[in-house]
Amino acid sequence: MPVTESDIPLLAALAKYYVLTREQLQRVTDREDVSDRSTRKHLNKLLHAGLISKHSAQITLPNAKGSAPVYFPTKDGGRVLASWFDDDRYLVINTRLPRADRLSHWVALNETRIGIEQTLAAQSELKLVEWISEWEVINKDSQEKEHFTLQTVLSEVPPLSCSPDAGMLLSVDGESKVYYLEQDQGTSSAHQVASRKCKGYAELARQSGHFKHFPQATVPTFGIIVVTTDESRCRQLAKELRKTLGHERWLMIAQRDVDCGRLLAADVIHKTDGKRHALLAPASDVIETTCSVTRCES
Repeated sequence: MPVTESDIPLLAALAKYYVLTREQLQRVTDREDVSDRSTRKHLNKLLHAGLISKHSAQITLPNAKGSAPVYFPTKDGGRVLASWFDDDRYLVINTRLPRADRLSHWVALNETRIGIEQTLAAQSELKLVEWISEWEVINKDSQEKEHFTLQTVLSEVPPLSCSPDAGMLLSVDGESKVYYLEQDQGTSSAHQVASRKCKGYAELARQSGHFKHFPQATVPTFGIIVVTTDESRCRQLAKELRKTLGHERWLMIAQRDVDCGRLLAADVIHKTDGKRHALLAPASDVIETTCSVTRCES
């Protein structure tokens, strides 16, 4: 069967988010008023055409009974989108088979992304300029054979790299700042998280590596937002991260505050100094202006 206009939003959503459940697909394509049966019919059509794929493993849905399959794009699906939109950037979308042990992590990360996008879309002051996922090709327009992603090798000897789960560029009042995201599901201790992540981010800051990912950023520093399970975990992470180099970059928020849209409305951000504030607040240093930054992070 030929691809129709009603199929394209589903294909485009998977190209954008990489892995999604059927319920997430309905939300991000504004198909919530369409029956589940209709969406499944379209997905099965795309599956049989080889334009999308479904992982053999399913994920357990949070706060719900049962499990659900996870869909992701294929190279053929990217070719269809490139032709449909006359945009060759779809030819380099991430189509690799997701690891089964990372499926729930990816779905949780996209749930966070959807929550952030919806929250920011509901106001006009703070703008989401760009979002880049972990394995997404950044230099899509480049004619070079070597494309690069957020994963950055910082040193060969000793080996050191930085691998954010995602990155985003936020803008307010003409200034734009990079934020990296870490989706924490509480599977490692707070001490292990701090030990594993902080050296890479500290070196990325020293090298100003965030400008390679987001060259249009105007603020010379970046922040790291950890979306985690609950308030208690936020405090645990803040305590451990306080002992590390560059701890002032780290901000913690509970998943529920992202999901319910409280990201900008309340003091939900936990800092390593024990203070809390909203993501956008008059006295907040979450978005720093270029002229206010007088030190170089190390």
